Amino acid sequence: MMSLLGLLALSAAGDGGPIHRTTIHHGAVPVNVDYRAAITLRVRQAGMTPPTRMGVVRCDWVARVAVHRSMERRGAASAPNRIVADDFELRGNRPGTCSAARKAIDAEIASRDQDVRAHLLAVADRDRTQLLAELEMTGTSPHSAH
Repeated sequence: MMSLLGLLALSAAGDGGPIHRTTIHHGAVPVNVDYRAAITLRVRQAGMTPPTRMGVVRCDWVARVAVHRSMERRGAASAPNRIVADDFELRGNRPGTCSAARKAIDAEIASRDQDVRAHLLAVADRDRTQLLAELEMTGTSPHSAH
């Protein structure tokens, strides 16, 4: 059995992946928050092709979606980018070699863009409490600037 394992970075869109932007108000200070989906594709080729016969080769793939959060607030340095979730996966397989199936895999992942966007919105919603706690811990309330 022949096996090929590879990691390929994939942008879900030309600008680096789906993004969700929101503004929350922490005290009187608006905080702009971006959630960006970064998709990493892992492929594994399985099967074999004997020299004198027709072979059966397929490409199994897993696209893992990590959600990165960055924030910016007026009058303060930007907070570092941070991964807030990386538990969402898209899976599939295609007949043939992984290199030959690459365009089809990209198209299949792109066709599931709504699933990725729904996950991005759910993560942003779940993260709100944690985000507010982090803002409190870093002393970014309007009263701490004095």
